[in-house]
Amino acid sequence: MRNLLPLTSTSGYKIAFLSPQTFEETRDAIAALKDGEILLFNLAELGPVQAQRISDFVSGCACALSGHKAVVGNGVVLFAPPTVQITVPA
Repeated sequence: MRNLLPLTSTSGYKIAFLSPQTFEETRDAIAALKDGEILLFNLAELGPVQAQRISDFVSGCACALSGHKAVVGNGVVLFAPPTVQITVPA
């Protein structure tokens, strides 16, 4: 089995999983999005008003960066920089 080669990742993308508890915690998330990281936000533990506020703010920042947003589940939102295309099946 000397002909086997290791599988190495060439994408270079980082995915940050975040469960913010306060609005102030989103600052680090925006910096990560600016640096080209993919953000996976779990907002399910927050109240609806606070979750909507955080989602709207990060959505606006992603839009300003020409990034993308996709709701992946109940309270789970994926934000991606413009270099990453999100494909959602129909």
